[in-house]
Amino acid sequence: MKWIIGAFLHETNNFSVVPTDLNAFQAQVFKTGDEIIESALGTKTPISGFIDVMNKRGDRIIPTAAASATPSGLVTKEAYKTVADIILNGVSHHLDSDGILLALHGAMMAEGFDDGEGELLEKIRAIVGPDMPIVAVLDLHSHITRKMLEHATMLVGYQKYPHTDTYERGIEAAELITRIVQEAVSPVYAIEQPPILPPCSTCNTESGLYRSLWEEALRPDRSYQILSTSIFAGFPHADHPDAGMSVLTYAMDQDTAETEVHYLSDILWKRRKEFLYTPTSIPHAVKQAVSCTAKPVVISDMSDNPGGGSANDGVEILKELIRQNVKNAAISAIYDPEVVKIAEVAGIGNDIETTLGAKTDKLHGTPIDIKANVENMTDGRFQYKGPMTHGAWGNLGPTAILNINGSRVIVTSERIQSRDPEIFRACGIEPTEMEILVVKSSVHFRAGFKDIAEKIIVADGPGLTAADLTLLPYKRIRRPMFPIDEI
Repeated sequence: MKWIIGAFLHETNNFSVVPTDLNAFQAQVFKTGDEIIESALGTKTPISGFIDVMNKRGDRIIPTAAASATPSGLVTKEAYKTVADIILNGVSHHLDSDGILLALHGAMMAEGFDDGEGELLEKIRAIVGPDMPIVAVLDLHSHITRKMLEHATMLVGYQKYPHTDTYERGIEAAELITRIVQEAVSPVYAIEQPPILPPCSTCNTESGLYRSLWEEALRPDRSYQILSTSIFAGFPHADHPDAGMSVLTYAMDQDTAETEVHYLSDILWKRRKEFLYTPTSIPHAVKQAVSCTAKPVVISDMSDNPGGGSANDGVEILKELIRQNVKNAAISAIYDPEVVKIAEVAGIGNDIETTLGAKTDKLHGTPIDIKANVENMTDGRFQYKGPMTHGAWGNLGPTAILNINGSRVIVTSERIQSRDPEIFRACGIEPTEMEILVVKSSVHFRAGFKDIAEKIIVADGPGLTAADLTLLPYKRIRRPMFPIDEI
């Protein structure tokens, strides 16, 4: 059998002033042709799941493009067209394929249109016609649109947050598309979209309501007619008309699909208040960390999480560490290319005086004047060794490790979520030897840090990914919407 594969992922925070251009994709993941297969082998990603299933059967693989960028503002027209055209060109030249497997995000917004995935799926469908199966794996934080549903044969969402199951979802998608082709399976779907847009911090699938929902969705005694169920949390840090939760089921018959989504949506709505969240201020979070006798303590700087499109340059926790005279802490990471260049000029072992952070916008606090020692410099390349995307490579860009008042601060030239201890180790910092670790992440950090953290504290301060969604100037989402509105 012959399959076309591709990946195009971006989680767009359209409140961000940082455009997502082609350089943003090239800084993280931008592969074409056979180099997609070479780079994916041995990793735990959706596309490696596709490849492993196909290689095991001896199927032919047609790789197109694989592109992913750190969440930020709207994808530029040039970047979108460049990646989409590579995928579309591959599709056009292989119309004899049995089907198409895509790893997408589900919350991509580009200049000129809101629905990046729906736009791509519509263009692919126009090329291949109504019969070729197209199955897409989506991030759990997706806006599920009618265009996506209309042009994809099936949409398969991640089931875990942190996203430690992306490889398994790739396998699931590859097996489903094979059933569609070999067994002439004709999936039908049902969807319900209750007006709930929960903060990311309350959607951890290791505990709470979201975990309970997935346990129900995957219960052993569910109807054998069900092919796939996804419970999408939605992406709250975007002003999108389809923002909000979606319960989506594909089944062999319409009644089964509709019964299932109604059952799960009813549970979700009745228990929606479990998504409410009480924040911990930055001063209180640092005070808690200092008073804890077991180390290391991990503080999540959730409101400045680049994994949700924030600036990645807030220094409010650093200010508080200094104020409380904390000496053995490490921060990953603060985006400030200007300071990296100053450190490069000064050289390792020398001191610098400059202003750090809060230069992207006015939403992530204010800068801090620093006197720092340049402890180390790196090229910023590191390999993920934790449960999320194990084996894949990340890129901080040229990076300076600064000692500021006894705290070691990783200052980067690229924005990237700090979700794996290997970021610290790649910068010469052993995380288990630190008393306090500060990570720019909302939830994903739990996958990599939970086994080394004696305590986890989630701090909420200024930033585009803060838990208090009423701070965001929504204009286009459905209203009323829980928990932004009281319903």
